[in-house]
Amino acid sequence: FYFTDTQASKMLNRRSLRVKAMQSLFAYNQCRDANFNLGLAELEEKFTPNLNSMEPQDKELLKTQKKEAKSLFAHKIQAIPLPENFEPSLEVEKAVQIVHRDFLSNAKSDRERLKKAMIMDAESLNDSFLWSISLLIAWSDLSKTEADKKSKLSPEKMQVGDYNLSKNKVIDYFRKASKFQVAALKCNVDWSAEEDTVKHWYKEVLKRDEEYAAYRRTANPDFDKDKDIAEYLVKSLLFKAEVILSYFEEEDIRWVENKSIIRSLVSRTIRDLEADDEPKEFDLPDFSNNWEEDKEFFEQIFDWSIDHDKEYSEIIAAKTKNWEIERLAVTDQIILKMAISEMLNFGSIPVKVTINEYIELSKNYSTPKSKQFVNGILDVVSNEFKENGRLKKTGRGLLDNK
Repeated sequence: FYFTDTQASKMLNRRSLRVKAMQSLFAYNQCRDANFNLGLAELEEKFTPNLNSMEPQDKELLKTQKKEAKSLFAHKIQAIPLPENFEPSLEVEKAVQIVHRDFLSNAKSDRERLKKAMIMDAESLNDSFLWSISLLIAWSDLSKTEADKKSKLSPEKMQVGDYNLSKNKVIDYFRKASKFQVAALKCNVDWSAEEDTVKHWYKEVLKRDEEYAAYRRTANPDFDKDKDIAEYLVKSLLFKAEVILSYFEEEDIRWVENKSIIRSLVSRTIRDLEADDEPKEFDLPDFSNNWEEDKEFFEQIFDWSIDHDKEYSEIIAAKTKNWEIERLAVTDQIILKMAISEMLNFGSIPVKVTINEYIELSKNYSTPKSKQFVNGILDVVSNEFKENGRLKKTGRGLLDNK
């Protein structure tokens, strides 16, 4: 089972997961660099003369030890070769041992944290779905409050459809759907804490919209008209109005990336409703066609890219003539390592699919020249894997796309 580009699924597909994994691996690399620099700083401090000490300080010895400690630490972390006849003192070895232990501990913690956050980010799509539908319900409630007030204070100003949104059959369906309400409660989805914000959007976005104004002038809209306006509000206001998008972007750093998936989930759910559907039969939409399989792919591409980082770096380095791998763009390094991991470990995915997917990643997330570079390296690497028998493809993965 595998999603391809041509399926053009607006659900959480494998391309979306590759992007999220790539971003998490980039964050892991940033953490690793920060931890390395932290280790260097600790060694710097360890072998810096103590100006408050009453004991005599051998500055030249400390300077030598500092240089040796940093070289040994860099060798352990970055595999940088040590000078010939390198024989550090016991004090240097002990200092590096402590710093190296802390580095490995921090790396483990960062890895676990980022992996957990990566999974939570994917699974939080349902939360965003709940927030979006709940906003429609909040607007519907506001429209009733406003219509009630107008009916009481200025009945002569009432429009024929002032109560239309409050009675909208599609929005009311979600209001009465127990599974929706339970899920919203469980995820703490409640716009009441943002009452002023919701009122501002209602006044400045919803009430100023011409389509909505026409809906308010409609007497007794049927189910189809209610569905049309609900779909319109989602596509043209909730996921298009700048002031609303800005709010969600501030609340969710992944909003821009996830927006199209969430919009599709909400729109599809509304579009699929029928007039005779019972709210008690409502089920939350699936954000993935098979989350258990997708989650396994997601976790493995992250783990294997880290576990085999050294091996994949050597494979890449052998193919980048006159270029040390450290000089490559970090994003390109991550993309290439992920692609190699996918080629070697996911037998059901054709090589051509893998190459095309990571070329797309390089086009969207790396440098202008990355597309050609990534394509060239992966083409050479994949041919070498075929020749030496490292590619173990099964099922659909056996398709020859070359």
